[in-house]
Amino acid sequence: MRKLIIASMAVIISFSLESFAVSPNDLATRKGEAIFGQAWLKSVRSQLNEHIDSFCVDLLETQLTRLKNQFSFGSMPLTALCLNNREFNAFAALGGIVGVNRGVYIDLTSESEVMAVLAHELAHIEQRHHYRGFKNSQRMSAGTLATIAGVLASIASRNGQLAQSFLLGGQAANAMSALAYSRDYEREADRIGMRALYDSGYPPSAAIDVLLILTEKKSQTTRDLVFLNTHPLGIERLSDLQARLAQISTKKNNTSILSVNDFQMFRCIQIEGYYHYLGAEALESCSTIHKILKMYRDENYHQAIKAFDQLPLESRQTFSGLDLEIALSLRSRQLDRAEEAIETIRLYFPSWLLPIIATVDLRIARNDETFPPGFREQMVERPERIDLWRALARFANAFKRDYLLFEARGWNALLHGQLKIAKSQLNHAKNSWPNNVDQRPLELLDAAINATENL
Repeated sequence: MRKLIIASMAVIISFSLESFAVSPNDLATRKGEAIFGQAWLKSVRSQLNEHIDSFCVDLLETQLTRLKNQFSFGSMPLTALCLNNREFNAFAALGGIVGVNRGVYIDLTSESEVMAVLAHELAHIEQRHHYRGFKNSQRMSAGTLATIAGVLASIASRNGQLAQSFLLGGQAANAMSALAYSRDYEREADRIGMRALYDSGYPPSAAIDVLLILTEKKSQTTRDLVFLNTHPLGIERLSDLQARLAQISTKKNNTSILSVNDFQMFRCIQIEGYYHYLGAEALESCSTIHKILKMYRDENYHQAIKAFDQLPLESRQTFSGLDLEIALSLRSRQLDRAEEAIETIRLYFPSWLLPIIATVDLRIARNDETFPPGFREQMVERPERIDLWRALARFANAFKRDYLLFEARGWNALLHGQLKIAKSQLNHAKNSWPNNVDQRPLELLDAAINATENL
């Protein structure tokens, strides 16, 4: 496995070195950063244990957009990844890629705390701490860059075992010195992140709360925490943040994206299955939600939706509650109810992809072969969203439209760095594509494959 991972990293680096000649100076530009980041993501995506949850990704994108307005990223987009891993970890990789493990919700109990972590990560991106670490080397070899890509993969993965395999390599010292944030960088990210948190309408004290949580977490285990491998704690960080908090005198109203009840509902869903790592309070407060989710996993859909209807109104009438209601209603064939919940989310979050994707599943349940309005347009505008292509694949399978299935498989393969499979699926789609069907996503796939080949 280790040899395969290193080989895949070497491939993406060789692409970059061949025509783009990645060096520390190139990584200082947003273009170079984005090329490296997207190549890395395609190469390791299948190893990240990605959590394909439209609500989670839509929410994370909304949180990042709220914070992004407080930073200077220019036109560089942010890529949001929800990861199905237990470790406390959130990371910002080159090219604006931000990943959050489900495991952070074991310890973080408010949206403000989550936003504090995200603000800190965005500060690292804005201040180009990756690049400033890379500057220690005049020019990096392909081997060093491949090792860096491997360590980046380990940072994003569920544990530190992969990192240990890379640390055995000869380039490991250079790679880790470039990737591990210095304490000066951490203080800078703390300072900028706290200000962005405040300007986004969240209490800046949440940044201190997160530091205290991490300090306590570190004191209770002998294991290395993945997050702390690259984000070192220091006594001076806490005192520095407390001093800066004292200077922020003006209070701002908290304008959180989710209400307190909504966040708690979302948190319960995210920490499902992590029972051995939860405190007594979380186990008790989430017990009913987890029972409903178990019924759903066991395909007892009617029993699950009955249990859902017995939840307090303030839990059901949340966006997280509506997301759960959609899933339960579709499975229990209460289709009008599912449609009402979909439209409620669409009303409040018209830019979210969840309502469109849920409508695809609703059309399948109703045996309606027409595309939902805006579905194809979103494929053109948001081709990086894997959940769109998974939804298209479900639609194509339901209504025996092989050409759409080939298209969906092609995009899914491309987003996972499987170029040969992507090209094969593209050729199958071209050969079976009807003349009267919009071909823009297909043309976009062709162009994206060519662009990836020509990095």
